Amino acid sequence: MRRVLFATINIILLLTIFSACSKDEFQGTSEKVYISVVFTPDGFCNMGYNDSILMAIETLSQKYGYEYSFSIPDTIEDGMAYYNAWCNTELDDNTRCLFIFASNLYEEYLADATHISDNPRRDVLIFEVEKELPYAYTFAMTYYGASYMIGSYYLSNAPADFQIIAANPYLDGLNYVIDGLTNACEESAQGSVNVTHLDSSPTGGLDDDNLAFIACKQADYSIKNNFDIFVPYAGLSNLGIYRFSESNHRITVGVDCIVPDLYSHTYLCMSKHMDLALDNFLELWIQGQEPPKHIFYTLESGVVSVDVAKLLEEDRPQLDSYLKQAIDKEKTYFREREANE
Repeated sequence: MRRVLFATINIILLLTIFSACSKDEFQGTSEKVYISVVFTPDGFCNMGYNDSILMAIETLSQKYGYEYSFSIPDTIEDGMAYYNAWCNTELDDNTRCLFIFASNLYEEYLADATHISDNPRRDVLIFEVEKELPYAYTFAMTYYGASYMIGSYYLSNAPADFQIIAANPYLDGLNYVIDGLTNACEESAQGSVNVTHLDSSPTGGLDDDNLAFIACKQADYSIKNNFDIFVPYAGLSNLGIYRFSESNHRITVGVDCIVPDLYSHTYLCMSKHMDLALDNFLELWIQGQEPPKHIFYTLESGVVSVDVAKLLEEDRPQLDSYLKQAIDKEKTYFREREANE
């Protein structure tokens, strides 16, 4: 109960801060626009993916003037119940609605669900789905290029073992992080990539920072010749990895809404700018124009970025060089993947 209260207070404070932003000129239509969002059960206040989405939703509500509500379900099934209730809600003639699934964890459930078709006043948007769907708009982002860039930079200084602490093996985009770091190791002919899963189920491992802390300890104690760099990919459990980094002085890659210098040893951070991706969609959708059915954002787009701590500013020319290299490498990587599919 105390944890729920703490999370609620933090959400209120977060929304208050972003509601205080100055409103841009309304760029929508005369229709009333209402957006409903369903998140994953791991919730907020972990400085992670869901937090960045919530901030984007609130910030853009100031720009476009829409109203919104959101659900933090206990289970994916509860999230689907929220969607079904939305489908059955009647709309007046001057209202347009958008339902946002803030995770591709819902995709499997949606495949067998009943959807509203041919209704110009209702649309669905799903995050992190890498294909077009007949019943929804989709977009996805990749950390391949960002991981390759970060790996290349650290390996240029010394051999390193990248310890990926992942919630479970089913997380969207985990394969790109693994491949990006692995390719960087292969090209530098040094270092390694090791993956630890906190759980084996598709929704497990996302809410156990103590387990993540222990996983870091175990990885750090293993016999090796190189120094470790920890890469969090575990939702709320990431907090245990950052706590380990602070208390043991280990380099850690910041992920999602973590910014450089927030922690003592997060010198490079890879971020997905949900506000930019969502703004690209809403700018067209709210004005009644047709957005692309699917967009895939890479490092070149600027929607995905690698952010640099002040301590590394002197290395900016070198990092810029690795950025260009990573963009080219990412293009080749996805071109080859497409050819092999």
